[in-house]
Amino acid sequence: MYDMNLFTPQDMAKCSLVLRQLGRNTASMEATSQKIVKYIYQHFCDSQTGENTCVLVRLFKTHPYGELEDSSQQSARRLMNGNSPAADMKCWTLLAAAGAEPQWNSRHTAAENTAIPLVSTELVAQIPAISGMIREFGLDIPTVLGIEPERFRQLEPAVLNIFHVPEAKDNALIPEQNSLIIPYQVKSVLGFGGLLRSGSLFAVVISLKVKIPQSTAQMFKYLALSVKTSLSFSEEEIVFNFSEKNENIVNNNNIYETQILEHQVSNLIELLDFSEQEMLRQAANFQRIIDKLQRELAGRKKKQQILQPSQEPFTGILNIGEDEMIRVEENPGI
Repeated sequence: MYDMNLFTPQDMAKCSLVLRQLGRNTASMEATSQKIVKYIYQHFCDSQTGENTCVLVRLFKTHPYGELEDSSQQSARRLMNGNSPAADMKCWTLLAAAGAEPQWNSRHTAAENTAIPLVSTELVAQIPAISGMIREFGLDIPTVLGIEPERFRQLEPAVLNIFHVPEAKDNALIPEQNSLIIPYQVKSVLGFGGLLRSGSLFAVVISLKVKIPQSTAQMFKYLALSVKTSLSFSEEEIVFNFSEKNENIVNNNNIYETQILEHQVSNLIELLDFSEQEMLRQAANFQRIIDKLQRELAGRKKKQQILQPSQEPFTGILNIGEDEMIRVEENPGI
């Protein structure tokens, strides 16, 4: 169990280790995603009451319209006012959900629209939650809508980041005010994610009952790499449960084994880089603390050296001899 108000680097490391393993022996990216959101929802709790800190946890990814399931394609078409979508049009697709309400524990019932068409740069810019997340991840909308291979190869390892809304209520970045934020008293929203090797953008979005500081939110950037590692076990080959591709890919598993291993090696190298960066950051913090304590210690020693000569021991009356005492007679008039 992890307390969001007391979340430490040690908690981050433990959680990261678990999330990184959830993609093993899983039939699809959807199944992996469901494990991820369920683990986060169940294990982030108030340490005193045991109550869930999360109201709703969702995992999204961009996915081509032509490769969506029929139900998700229908969802995308409903939002396009009768226009015919292109097969390669990216859609903001809900892959998994876990939350306080029963219907929130299936991607098919957790949202009215399971796939939002990202038709153009102008239209995406008008969707505050998605466009805001793209910016916070260090990307631009045209890049997300149509990754160029050369630019993608430069970006993909570096794009792992967070999307933090410390005050969710009345925030324009969070449009679900009346359906989620206000009735369920959501205080903060935290997203983390990045780019998959395929060019898809993924994000875990957590709606929280507690406010979290930026320092805590920053640690979730490292969890993004663990989620990416889990998702890469299936990558783009088997995305949805009961996909028509499932049987063919299971029967030809050896074809993809080398590719999966390559992804794992690449992700482990990224994890090592992130770990080294975190170690360097912590080392720099420790060095600043040591330097500060050393300066304080040097200052104390200097003060003691200045005060020491003037602080001769006080002898008082106890060391005065009897012959030096002046006898005071009692005043009979008193």
